[in-house]
Amino acid sequence: MKKYFCYILIFTCCFVFADPSQNVLLQKGWAALVKDHENEAFGYFWQALEKAKKENNTEDKAESFLYLGICSFGASSEKGLFYVTQSLSEFKKLSTTHPDIAKNGRSRCLQLISTIYSRQKKYREAIALSKTVVNDLQGSTDKTGTLGLAYNSLGTLYEYQKQNDSAAYFFKQAVSEFEKTNNKAYLPTAYLKMGDLALKKKQKESSNHYYSNAYRLAKETENKQAQVSCLVALGNWELAFSNNLGTAESYFRQAKELANSLSDKVFAIKSIEALITLKKKQSAFLEVSQLQDEELKIKDNYYSLEREQIAKNLEVQFEVAEKDRKLQLISKEKEVTRLTNSLLISLVVFLLIVFSVLYFFLKRNSQRDKQLLKTKEALFSVLEEQKRLKEKQFENDIEHKESQLSAITLQMLQKNELLDEIKIILQKKDDSSEKNLTKIINSHFAQDSNWNDFDKYFESVNKNFYTKLKNKYPDINANDLKICALIKLNLSIKEMASILNISPDSVKTARYRLRKKLQLTTEENLTEFILSV
Repeated sequence: MKKYFCYILIFTCCFVFADPSQNVLLQKGWAALVKDHENEAFGYFWQALEKAKKENNTEDKAESFLYLGICSFGASSEKGLFYVTQSLSEFKKLSTTHPDIAKNGRSRCLQLISTIYSRQKKYREAIALSKTVVNDLQGSTDKTGTLGLAYNSLGTLYEYQKQNDSAAYFFKQAVSEFEKTNNKAYLPTAYLKMGDLALKKKQKESSNHYYSNAYRLAKETENKQAQVSCLVALGNWELAFSNNLGTAESYFRQAKELANSLSDKVFAIKSIEALITLKKKQSAFLEVSQLQDEELKIKDNYYSLEREQIAKNLEVQFEVAEKDRKLQLISKEKEVTRLTNSLLISLVVFLLIVFSVLYFFLKRNSQRDKQLLKTKEALFSVLEEQKRLKEKQFENDIEHKESQLSAITLQMLQKNELLDEIKIILQKKDDSSEKNLTKIINSHFAQDSNWNDFDKYFESVNKNFYTKLKNKYPDINANDLKICALIKLNLSIKEMASILNISPDSVKTARYRLRKKLQLTTEENLTEFILSV
Protein backbone atom coordinates (compact mmCIF):
# COMPACT_ATOMS: atom_id res chain seq x y z
CA MET A 1 0.00 0.00 0.00
CA LYS A 2 2.83 2.41 0.86
CA LYS A 3 4.55 1.82 -2.49
CA TYR A 4 1.31 2.40 -4.36
CA PHE A 5 0.68 5.56 -2.38
CA CYS A 6 4.17 6.92 -3.19
CA TYR A 7 3.59 6.35 -6.92
CA ILE A 8 0.30 8.21 -6.73
CA LEU A 9 1.90 11.10 -4.90
CA ILE A 10 4.68 11.34 -7.47
CA PHE A 11 2.27 11.28 -10.38
CA THR A 12 -0.10 13.71 -8.66
CA CYS A 13 2.63 16.26 -8.24
CA CYS A 14 4.66 15.90 -11.44
CA PHE A 15 2.80 18.78 -13.08
CA VAL A 16 2.35 21.42 -10.47
CA PHE A 17 0.91 24.45 -12.22
CA ALA A 18 -0.76 25.59 -15.37
CA ASP A 19 1.03 26.61 -18.57
CA PRO A 20 2.64 30.09 -18.15
CA SER A 21 0.65 32.55 -20.26
CA GLN A 22 3.06 35.47 -20.70
CA ASN A 23 6.74 34.48 -20.75
CA VAL A 24 7.62 32.73 -24.05
CA LEU A 25 10.64 30.91 -22.61
CA LEU A 26 8.59 29.57 -19.71
CA GLN A 27 5.88 28.45 -22.17
CA LYS A 28 8.43 26.50 -24.21
CA GLY A 29 9.92 24.97 -21.08
CA TRP A 30 6.49 23.91 -19.83
CA ALA A 31 5.60 22.30 -23.18
CA ALA A 32 8.85 20.30 -23.04
CA LEU A 33 8.27 19.30 -19.40
CA VAL A 34 4.76 17.97 -20.09
CA LYS A 35 6.31 15.71 -22.74
CA ASP A 36 8.96 14.57 -20.22
CA HIS A 37 11.83 16.38 -21.95
CA GLU A 38 13.30 17.56 -18.66
CA ASN A 39 16.73 18.69 -19.87
CA GLU A 40 15.21 20.79 -22.62
CA ALA A 41 12.68 22.23 -20.17
CA PHE A 42 15.39 23.06 -17.65
CA GLY A 43 17.35 24.93 -20.35
CA TYR A 44 14.35 27.12 -21.21
CA PHE A 45 13.61 27.83 -17.55
CA TRP A 46 17.23 28.78 -16.88
CA GLN A 47 17.31 31.12 -19.90
CA ALA A 48 14.12 32.75 -18.60
CA LEU A 49 15.79 33.31 -15.22
CA GLU A 50 18.92 34.89 -16.76
CA LYS A 51 16.78 37.16 -18.91
CA ALA A 52 14.69 38.22 -15.91
CA LYS A 53 17.84 39.03 -13.93
CA LYS A 54 19.16 41.26 -16.75
CA GLU A 55 15.85 43.08 -17.02
CA ASN A 56 15.47 43.20 -13.22
CA ASN A 57 11.98 41.74 -13.66
CA THR A 58 11.01 40.44 -10.19
CA GLU A 59 7.84 38.69 -11.33
CA ASP A 60 9.63 36.74 -14.09
CA LYS A 61 12.46 35.86 -11.67
CA ALA A 62 9.92 34.45 -9.23
CA GLU A 63 8.19 32.46 -11.99
CA SER A 64 11.50 31.15 -13.37
CA PHE A 65 12.69 29.96 -9.95
CA LEU A 66 9.34 28.26 -9.41
CA TYR A 67 9.46 26.33 -12.70
CA LEU A 68 13.10 25.40 -12.10
CA GLY A 69 11.90 23.88 -8.83
CA ILE A 70 9.13 21.99 -10.63
CA CYS A 71 11.62 20.68 -13.16
CA SER A 72 14.23 19.73 -10.55
CA PHE A 73 12.43 18.14 -7.63
CA GLY A 74 11.77 14.84 -9.44
CA ALA A 75 15.51 14.24 -9.67
CA SER A 76 16.57 16.02 -6.46
CA SER A 77 14.27 17.12 -3.64
CA GLU A 78 17.01 19.36 -2.25
CA LYS A 79 17.42 21.18 -5.57
CA GLY A 80 13.66 21.60 -5.85
CA LEU A 81 13.45 23.08 -2.34
CA PHE A 82 16.34 25.43 -3.11
CA TYR A 83 14.65 26.87 -6.20
CA VAL A 84 11.17 27.14 -4.65
CA THR A 85 12.65 28.96 -1.62
CA GLN A 86 14.23 31.50 -3.99
CA SER A 87 10.86 31.86 -5.71
CA LEU A 88 9.11 32.54 -2.38
CA SER A 89 11.63 35.27 -1.64
CA GLU A 90 11.04 36.96 -5.03
CA PHE A 91 7.23 36.76 -4.72
CA LYS A 92 7.47 38.36 -1.27
CA LYS A 93 9.07 41.44 -2.87
CA LEU A 94 5.87 41.93 -4.89
CA SER A 95 3.59 41.99 -1.81
CA THR A 96 3.47 45.81 -1.79
CA THR A 97 3.30 46.62 -5.50
CA HIS A 98 1.36 43.55 -6.75
CA PRO A 99 -0.34 41.91 -3.73
CA ASP A 100 -2.55 39.58 -5.83
CA ILE A 101 0.43 38.19 -7.78
CA ALA A 102 2.40 37.81 -4.53
CA LYS A 103 -0.45 35.94 -2.81
CA ASN A 104 -1.04 33.62 -5.79
CA GLY A 105 2.70 32.97 -6.20
CA ARG A 106 3.07 32.17 -2.50
CA SER A 107 0.27 29.60 -2.74
CA ARG A 108 1.91 27.94 -5.74
CA CYS A 109 5.25 27.77 -3.92
CA LEU A 110 3.65 26.30 -0.79
CA GLN A 111 1.92 23.63 -2.88
CA LEU A 112 5.21 22.69 -4.54
CA ILE A 113 6.86 22.44 -1.11
CA SER A 114 3.95 20.24 0.02
CA THR A 115 4.61 18.03 -3.01
CA ILE A 116 8.30 17.73 -2.14
CA TYR A 117 7.49 16.96 1.50
CA SER A 118 5.13 14.22 0.32
CA ARG A 119 7.98 12.60 -1.62
CA GLN A 120 10.13 12.85 1.50
CA LYS A 121 7.31 11.18 3.52
CA LYS A 122 6.80 14.29 5.65
CA TYR A 123 3.06 13.79 5.43
CA ARG A 124 2.02 15.94 8.38
CA GLU A 125 3.92 18.97 7.08
CA ALA A 126 2.55 18.35 3.55
CA ILE A 127 -1.06 18.31 4.83
CA ALA A 128 -0.52 21.56 6.76
CA LEU A 129 0.89 23.35 3.69
CA SER A 130 -1.86 22.14 1.33
CA LYS A 131 -4.52 23.24 3.85
CA THR A 132 -2.90 26.68 3.93
CA VAL A 133 -3.15 26.83 0.12
CA VAL A 134 -6.84 25.85 0.26
CA ASN A 135 -7.58 28.53 2.89
CA ASP A 136 -5.77 31.18 0.82
CA LEU A 137 -7.40 30.34 -2.52
CA GLN A 138 -10.91 29.21 -1.55
CA GLY A 139 -13.50 31.62 -2.88
CA SER A 140 -11.07 33.24 -5.34
CA THR A 141 -10.74 32.74 -9.08
CA ASP A 142 -7.77 30.40 -9.45
CA LYS A 143 -6.60 30.04 -13.07
CA THR A 144 -3.36 28.24 -12.24
CA GLY A 145 -4.92 24.99 -11.01
CA THR A 146 -3.18 25.33 -7.64
CA LEU A 147 -6.40 24.99 -5.62
CA GLY A 148 -7.32 21.77 -7.44
CA LEU A 149 -3.83 20.38 -6.86
CA ALA A 150 -4.07 21.19 -3.16
CA TYR A 151 -7.39 19.33 -2.98
CA ASN A 152 -5.86 16.38 -4.84
CA SER A 153 -2.79 16.29 -2.55
CA LEU A 154 -4.99 16.34 0.56
CA GLY A 155 -7.13 13.52 -0.85
CA THR A 156 -4.07 11.35 -1.50
CA LEU A 157 -2.53 12.11 1.89
CA TYR A 158 -5.76 11.32 3.74
CA GLU A 159 -6.13 8.16 1.69
CA TYR A 160 -2.72 7.06 2.94
CA GLN A 161 -3.89 7.69 6.51
CA LYS A 162 -6.97 5.54 5.75
CA GLN A 163 -9.34 8.46 6.29
CA ASN A 164 -11.41 7.43 3.28
CA ASP A 165 -14.31 9.85 3.79
CA SER A 166 -11.96 12.85 3.91
CA ALA A 167 -10.01 11.50 0.93
CA ALA A 168 -13.19 11.08 -1.16
CA TYR A 169 -14.32 14.62 -0.26
CA PHE A 170 -11.05 16.23 -1.39
CA PHE A 171 -10.82 14.13 -4.60
CA LYS A 172 -14.34 15.26 -5.57
CA GLN A 173 -13.38 18.87 -4.82
CA ALA A 174 -10.32 18.48 -7.07
CA VAL A 175 -12.36 17.07 -9.98
CA SER A 176 -14.92 19.86 -9.60
CA GLU A 177 -12.18 22.53 -9.60
CA PHE A 178 -10.37 21.12 -12.65
CA GLU A 179 -13.59 20.61 -14.63
CA LYS A 180 -14.70 24.16 -13.81
CA THR A 181 -11.49 25.58 -15.31
CA ASN A 182 -11.24 22.87 -18.03
CA ASN A 183 -7.71 22.13 -16.83
CA LYS A 184 -6.67 19.22 -19.05
CA ALA A 185 -3.20 19.00 -17.56
CA TYR A 186 -4.58 17.90 -14.20
CA LEU A 187 -7.87 16.18 -15.02
CA PRO A 188 -6.24 12.79 -15.77
CA THR A 189 -4.89 12.63 -12.23
CA ALA A 190 -8.23 13.65 -10.72
CA TYR A 191 -10.15 11.14 -12.86
CA LEU A 192 -7.72 8.38 -11.87
CA LYS A 193 -8.36 9.05 -8.19
CA MET A 194 -12.13 9.04 -8.70
CA GLY A 195 -11.76 5.80 -10.63
CA ASP A 196 -9.79 4.29 -7.73
CA LEU A 197 -12.56 5.26 -5.32
CA ALA A 198 -15.18 3.68 -7.58
CA LEU A 199 -13.01 0.55 -7.95
CA LYS A 200 -12.81 0.14 -4.16
CA LYS A 201 -16.61 0.33 -4.03
CA LYS A 202 -16.89 -2.28 -6.82
CA GLN A 203 -18.57 0.24 -9.15
CA LYS A 204 -17.67 -1.32 -12.49
CA GLU A 205 -19.12 1.19 -14.98
CA SER A 206 -18.20 4.29 -12.98
CA SER A 207 -14.56 3.25 -12.46
CA ASN A 208 -14.14 2.33 -16.15
CA HIS A 209 -15.64 5.67 -17.16
CA TYR A 210 -13.13 7.64 -15.06
CA TYR A 211 -10.13 5.52 -16.17
CA SER A 212 -11.05 5.81 -19.86
CA ASN A 213 -11.50 9.58 -19.66
CA ALA A 214 -8.19 9.92 -17.84
CA TYR A 215 -6.37 7.89 -20.53
CA ARG A 216 -8.00 9.87 -23.35
CA LEU A 217 -6.94 13.22 -21.85
CA ALA A 218 -3.43 11.93 -21.07
CA LYS A 219 -2.93 10.95 -24.72
CA GLU A 220 -4.43 14.23 -25.91
CA THR A 221 -1.97 16.27 -23.81
CA GLU A 222 0.94 13.88 -24.59
CA ASN A 223 1.44 13.38 -20.86
CA LYS A 224 3.41 10.11 -20.81
CA GLN A 225 3.55 9.83 -17.05
CA ALA A 226 -0.24 10.09 -16.87
CA GLN A 227 -0.56 7.54 -19.68
CA VAL A 228 1.53 5.01 -17.74
CA SER A 229 -0.64 5.44 -14.63
CA CYS A 230 -3.83 5.15 -16.71
CA LEU A 231 -2.66 1.95 -18.42
CA VAL A 232 -1.81 0.37 -15.07
CA ALA A 233 -5.22 1.44 -13.71
CA LEU A 234 -7.03 -0.06 -16.73
CA GLY A 235 -5.10 -3.32 -16.28
CA ASN A 236 -6.09 -3.45 -12.60
CA TRP A 237 -9.70 -2.85 -13.65
CA GLU A 238 -9.56 -5.87 -15.97
CA LEU A 239 -8.24 -8.01 -13.11
CA ALA A 240 -10.93 -6.74 -10.73
CA PHE A 241 -14.02 -7.15 -12.92
CA SER A 242 -13.38 -9.39 -15.97
CA ASN A 243 -10.43 -11.47 -14.74
CA ASN A 244 -9.14 -11.10 -18.29
CA LEU A 245 -5.45 -11.72 -17.63
CA GLY A 246 -4.49 -11.33 -21.30
CA THR A 247 -6.02 -7.86 -21.64
CA ALA A 248 -4.59 -6.83 -18.28
CA GLU A 249 -1.12 -8.02 -19.31
CA SER A 250 -1.42 -6.06 -22.57
CA TYR A 251 -2.12 -2.86 -20.60
CA PHE A 252 0.77 -3.52 -18.20
CA ARG A 253 3.18 -4.24 -21.09
CA GLN A 254 2.19 -0.98 -22.82
CA ALA A 255 2.72 0.88 -19.56
CA LYS A 256 6.15 -0.72 -19.07
CA GLU A 257 7.27 0.09 -22.63
CA LEU A 258 6.14 3.71 -22.28
CA ALA A 259 7.67 4.03 -18.79
CA ASN A 260 11.08 2.89 -20.08
CA SER A 261 11.29 6.12 -22.09
CA LEU A 262 10.69 8.27 -19.02
CA SER A 263 13.52 9.75 -16.95
CA ASP A 264 11.59 9.27 -13.69
CA LYS A 265 11.99 5.52 -13.21
CA VAL A 266 9.33 5.20 -10.52
CA PHE A 267 6.80 4.75 -13.35
CA ALA A 268 8.81 1.84 -14.74
CA ILE A 269 8.86 0.30 -11.25
CA LYS A 270 5.10 0.79 -10.99
CA SER A 271 4.40 -1.03 -14.28
CA ILE A 272 6.85 -3.85 -13.40
CA GLU A 273 5.18 -4.39 -10.02
CA ALA A 274 1.81 -4.61 -11.75
CA LEU A 275 3.24 -7.30 -14.06
CA ILE A 276 4.74 -9.15 -11.08
CA THR A 277 1.32 -9.27 -9.41
CA LEU A 278 -0.23 -10.60 -12.65
CA LYS A 279 2.45 -13.24 -13.19
CA LYS A 280 2.04 -14.47 -9.63
CA LYS A 281 -1.62 -15.08 -10.40
CA GLN A 282 -0.57 -17.01 -13.50
CA SER A 283 2.00 -18.96 -11.43
CA ALA A 284 4.69 -17.89 -13.93
CA PHE A 285 7.38 -17.78 -11.26
CA LEU A 286 10.28 -17.69 -13.70
CA GLU A 287 8.96 -14.45 -15.22
CA VAL A 288 8.25 -13.16 -11.70
CA SER A 289 11.92 -13.70 -10.83
CA GLN A 290 13.08 -11.97 -14.02
CA LEU A 291 10.80 -9.00 -13.42
CA GLN A 292 11.97 -8.72 -9.82
CA ASP A 293 15.59 -8.70 -10.98
CA GLU A 294 14.74 -5.96 -13.46
CA GLU A 295 13.00 -3.96 -10.72
CA LEU A 296 16.00 -4.25 -8.40
CA LYS A 297 18.34 -3.15 -11.18
CA ILE A 298 16.23 -0.05 -11.82
CA LYS A 299 16.14 0.79 -8.12
CA ASP A 300 19.91 0.35 -7.85
CA ASN A 301 20.39 2.80 -10.70
CA TYR A 302 17.86 5.27 -9.33
CA TYR A 303 20.28 7.32 -7.21
CA SER A 304 22.95 7.35 -9.91
CA LEU A 305 20.31 8.65 -12.34
CA GLU A 306 19.47 11.38 -9.85
CA ARG A 307 23.11 12.44 -9.79
CA GLU A 308 23.31 12.34 -13.60
CA GLN A 309 20.20 14.50 -13.86
CA ILE A 310 21.65 17.05 -11.45
CA ALA A 311 24.90 17.09 -13.44
CA LYS A 312 22.98 17.66 -16.68
CA ASN A 313 21.07 20.51 -15.09
CA LEU A 314 24.34 22.08 -13.98
CA GLU A 315 25.75 21.67 -17.51
CA VAL A 316 22.73 23.46 -18.94
CA GLN A 317 23.15 26.25 -16.39
CA PHE A 318 26.82 26.59 -17.29
CA GLU A 319 26.18 26.62 -21.04
CA VAL A 320 23.48 29.27 -20.81
CA ALA A 321 25.54 31.36 -18.38
CA GLU A 322 28.63 31.06 -20.60
CA LYS A 323 26.74 32.21 -23.71
CA ASP A 324 25.32 35.16 -21.82
CA ARG A 325 28.75 36.01 -20.46
CA LYS A 326 30.30 36.06 -23.96
CA LEU A 327 27.49 38.21 -25.33
CA GLN A 328 27.89 40.61 -22.45
CA LEU A 329 31.66 40.82 -23.03
CA ILE A 330 31.21 41.66 -26.73
CA SER A 331 28.61 44.26 -25.92
CA LYS A 332 30.77 45.79 -23.20
CA GLU A 333 33.84 45.97 -25.47
CA LYS A 334 31.92 47.92 -28.09
CA GLU A 335 30.51 50.22 -25.47
CA VAL A 336 33.93 50.81 -23.92
CA THR A 337 35.48 51.66 -27.31
CA ARG A 338 32.74 54.15 -28.07
CA LEU A 339 32.95 55.90 -24.74
CA THR A 340 36.72 55.96 -24.21
CA ASN A 341 37.59 58.98 -26.43
CA SER A 342 34.73 61.16 -25.34
CA LEU A 343 35.34 60.19 -21.73
CA LEU A 344 39.00 61.23 -21.79
CA ILE A 345 38.22 64.69 -23.19
CA SER A 346 35.34 65.17 -20.79
CA LEU A 347 37.49 64.03 -17.91
CA VAL A 348 40.25 66.62 -18.56
CA VAL A 349 37.75 69.48 -18.76
CA PHE A 350 35.88 68.22 -15.76
CA LEU A 351 39.03 67.93 -13.62
CA LEU A 352 40.04 71.51 -14.41
CA ILE A 353 36.63 72.80 -13.42
CA VAL A 354 36.54 70.65 -10.28
CA PHE A 355 39.95 71.75 -9.04
CA SER A 356 39.13 75.42 -9.58
CA VAL A 357 35.78 75.23 -7.86
CA LEU A 358 37.19 73.04 -5.09
CA TYR A 359 39.94 75.53 -4.27
CA PHE A 360 37.55 78.46 -3.85
CA PHE A 361 35.03 76.38 -1.95
CA LEU A 362 37.61 75.05 0.48
CA LYS A 363 38.97 78.49 1.14
CA ARG A 364 35.54 79.97 1.77
CA ASN A 365 34.41 77.00 3.85
CA SER A 366 37.54 77.23 6.01
CA GLN A 367 36.79 80.85 6.87
CA ARG A 368 33.14 80.11 7.50
CA ASP A 369 33.97 77.12 9.73
CA LYS A 370 36.31 79.23 11.88
CA GLN A 371 33.62 81.86 12.38
CA LEU A 372 31.02 79.23 13.09
CA LEU A 373 33.26 77.58 15.68
CA LYS A 374 33.70 80.87 17.52
CA THR A 375 29.95 81.49 17.51
CA LYS A 376 29.26 77.99 18.82
CA GLU A 377 31.78 78.39 21.63
CA ALA A 378 30.22 81.69 22.68
CA LEU A 379 26.72 80.23 22.54
CA PHE A 380 27.81 77.21 24.55
CA SER A 381 29.25 79.46 27.27
CA VAL A 382 26.01 81.46 27.47
CA LEU A 383 23.92 78.30 27.69
CA GLU A 384 26.15 76.87 30.42
CA GLU A 385 25.83 80.07 32.44
CA GLN A 386 22.03 80.07 32.04
CA LYS A 387 21.90 76.46 33.15
CA ARG A 388 24.02 77.19 36.23
CA LEU A 389 21.80 80.18 37.20
CA LYS A 390 18.61 78.13 36.78
CA GLU A 391 20.01 75.34 38.94
CA LYS A 392 21.01 77.84 41.62
CA GLN A 393 17.57 79.48 41.55
CA PHE A 394 15.91 76.09 41.76
CA GLU A 395 18.01 75.12 44.79
CA ASN A 396 17.12 78.42 46.49
CA ASP A 397 13.39 77.88 45.81
CA ILE A 398 13.57 74.36 47.25
CA GLU A 399 15.37 75.54 50.37
CA HIS A 400 12.84 78.38 50.83
CA LYS A 401 9.84 76.08 50.45
CA GLU A 402 11.35 73.46 52.75
CA SER A 403 11.92 76.09 55.41
CA GLN A 404 8.32 77.33 55.02
CA LEU A 405 7.01 73.77 55.22
CA SER A 406 9.05 73.10 58.35
CA ALA A 407 7.77 76.36 59.88
CA ILE A 408 4.14 75.47 59.18
CA THR A 409 4.63 71.98 60.57
CA LEU A 410 6.29 73.36 63.71
CA GLN A 411 3.55 76.00 64.06
CA MET A 412 0.84 73.33 63.85
CA LEU A 413 2.70 71.18 66.36
CA GLN A 414 3.16 74.05 68.86
CA LYS A 415 -0.42 75.22 68.45
CA ASN A 416 -1.87 71.80 69.09
CA GLU A 417 0.44 71.25 72.07
CA LEU A 418 -0.76 74.58 73.55
CA LEU A 419 -4.40 73.80 72.95
CA ASP A 420 -3.91 70.36 74.41
CA GLU A 421 -2.45 71.84 77.59
CA ILE A 422 -5.37 74.30 77.87
CA LYS A 423 -7.82 71.47 77.39
CA ILE A 424 -6.16 69.41 80.15
CA ILE A 425 -6.32 72.37 82.58
CA LEU A 426 -9.96 73.04 81.81
CA GLN A 427 -10.91 69.41 82.19
CA LYS A 428 -9.88 69.59 85.89
CA LYS A 429 -12.75 72.09 86.65
CA ASP A 430 -16.50 71.28 86.67
CA ASP A 431 -18.53 74.46 86.00
CA SER A 432 -20.50 74.80 82.73
CA SER A 433 -18.67 77.89 81.51
CA GLU A 434 -15.50 75.95 81.48
CA LYS A 435 -17.18 73.17 79.47
CA ASN A 436 -18.27 75.71 76.86
CA LEU A 437 -14.73 77.02 76.72
CA THR A 438 -13.52 73.46 76.10
CA LYS A 439 -15.90 73.13 73.13
CA ILE A 440 -14.63 76.37 71.63
CA ILE A 441 -11.03 75.20 71.95
CA ASN A 442 -11.93 71.82 70.35
CA SER A 443 -13.48 73.59 67.37
CA HIS A 444 -10.10 75.18 66.61
CA PHE A 445 -8.47 71.78 66.20
CA ALA A 446 -9.95 71.48 62.63
CA GLN A 447 -6.86 73.24 61.24
CA ASP A 448 -8.38 73.62 57.75
CA SER A 449 -6.50 76.82 57.04
CA ASN A 450 -3.24 75.42 58.42
CA TRP A 451 -3.62 72.19 56.41
CA ASN A 452 -4.34 74.13 53.21
CA ASP A 453 -1.10 76.06 53.66
CA PHE A 454 0.68 72.85 54.55
CA ASP A 455 -0.61 71.05 51.41
CA LYS A 456 0.37 73.98 49.20
CA TYR A 457 4.00 74.01 50.34
CA PHE A 458 4.25 70.25 50.65
CA GLU A 459 3.18 69.75 47.01
CA SER A 460 5.59 72.42 45.81
CA VAL A 461 8.45 70.50 47.41
CA ASN A 462 7.17 67.00 46.60
CA LYS A 463 5.81 67.30 43.06
CA ASN A 464 2.69 65.19 42.31
CA PHE A 465 3.09 63.20 45.57
CA TYR A 466 -0.67 63.15 46.27
CA THR A 467 -1.53 62.57 42.59
CA LYS A 468 0.76 59.53 42.28
CA LEU A 469 -0.74 57.92 45.39
CA LYS A 470 -4.36 58.59 44.30
CA ASN A 471 -3.77 57.23 40.79
CA LYS A 472 -2.08 54.07 42.02
CA TYR A 473 -4.30 53.51 45.09
CA PRO A 474 -7.82 54.99 44.46
CA ASP A 475 -9.12 53.82 47.89
CA ILE A 476 -6.87 56.33 49.75
CA ASN A 477 -8.87 59.14 51.43
CA ALA A 478 -7.88 62.63 52.66
CA ASN A 479 -6.87 61.46 56.16
CA ASP A 480 -4.67 58.74 54.62
CA LEU A 481 -2.94 61.39 52.50
CA LYS A 482 -2.23 63.48 55.66
CA ILE A 483 -0.61 60.41 57.28
CA CYS A 484 1.46 59.84 54.11
CA ALA A 485 2.60 63.50 54.09
CA LEU A 486 3.67 63.40 57.73
CA ILE A 487 5.52 60.10 57.14
CA LYS A 488 7.23 61.74 54.15
CA LEU A 489 8.46 64.47 56.58
CA ASN A 490 9.91 61.62 58.71
CA LEU A 491 7.95 62.65 61.87
CA SER A 492 7.59 60.34 64.85
CA ILE A 493 4.27 58.75 65.85
CA LYS A 494 4.06 61.10 68.84
CA GLU A 495 4.61 64.18 66.63
CA MET A 496 2.05 62.95 64.14
CA ALA A 497 -0.47 62.36 66.96
CA SER A 498 0.03 65.90 68.25
CA ILE A 499 -0.39 67.51 64.80
CA LEU A 500 -3.52 65.46 64.02
CA ASN A 501 -4.85 65.90 67.60
CA ILE A 502 -5.33 62.14 68.08
CA SER A 503 -3.74 59.59 70.35
CA PRO A 504 -0.56 57.71 69.37
CA ASP A 505 -2.60 54.48 69.29
CA SER A 506 -4.95 56.07 66.77
CA VAL A 507 -1.93 57.00 64.65
CA LYS A 508 -0.74 53.37 64.77
CA THR A 509 -4.23 52.19 63.75
CA ALA A 510 -4.28 54.69 60.87
CA ARG A 511 -0.82 53.49 59.76
CA TYR A 512 -2.03 49.87 59.87
CA ARG A 513 -5.08 50.65 57.70
CA LEU A 514 -2.85 52.63 55.33
CA ARG A 515 -0.50 49.60 54.92
CA LYS A 516 -3.50 47.46 53.87
CA LYS A 517 -4.67 50.06 51.32
CA LEU A 518 -1.13 50.26 49.94
CA GLN A 519 -1.10 46.43 49.76
CA LEU A 520 2.22 46.17 51.64
CA THR A 521 3.42 42.85 53.02
CA THR A 522 4.58 42.45 56.61
CA GLU A 523 8.21 42.46 55.44
CA GLU A 524 7.89 45.84 53.66
CA ASN A 525 8.61 49.03 55.65
CA LEU A 526 5.86 51.71 55.37
CA THR A 527 8.21 54.65 55.93
CA GLU A 528 10.69 53.42 53.30
CA PHE A 529 7.84 52.92 50.84
CA ILE A 530 6.45 56.47 51.35
CA LEU A 531 9.92 58.02 51.11
CA SER A 532 10.44 56.21 47.76
CA VAL A 533 7.31 57.74 46.17
